[in-house]
This record gives sequence, structure tokens and C-alpha cells, in this order.
Amino acid sequence: MSVLVPDFPTYVELTENFRKQQKDQLAFDVTNEALEKEIRTLMFELEDIQDTQAAAEIRSELESIWEFKNDYSPLDNWLAVQEQKRELKKLA
Repeated sequence: MSVLVPDFPTYVELTENFRKQQKDQLAFDVTNEALEKEIRTLMFELEDIQDTQAAAEIRSELESIWEFKNDYSPLDNWLAVQEQKRELKKLA
């Protein structure tokens, strides 16, 4: 059975819309704005924590996540922030 393969310009023309859709941001993609908002919210919550040593450690971790956010994927950054959020909830 032989399959006809379209020439490259035809293939690009047929798949262009699909490729453009893949580049669009999806609703569940994590943006820098969402990451920053989550970090700021957690930093604000840290002000109420009585255990200053534990709060300082979490604050340091959050600052590191933000500082090195470009070295990791958005999902990895988001998961790291969520881990710190769980640690914060243990202190509250």
C-alpha cells in the first residue's frame, strides 16, 4: 500500500492552523503573572506566622523560585510554589 505524501509547502499549508493553536497559551498554563501573584500572596501570609525561623526558610525558598524562574519550566515553578504553600499551611 502506498501513501501519497504531500510536498512540504502543501503540508505546511494544511498544518499551519494547528501549529498556531499549539503556540497559543492554554487556560491551565501557568503565567509569570499567576506565579508572581501566588508568591506575593504567600509572602503576605508569612507575616502572620509566629515561627520566624520556619517563615524565613519559606520566604527564602519563594524568593529563590522567583529569582530562578527562567531556569525551570512554568509547571516546575508552580509545583515548587505549591509545595511551599503546603509547608506554610502546616505552620498556620
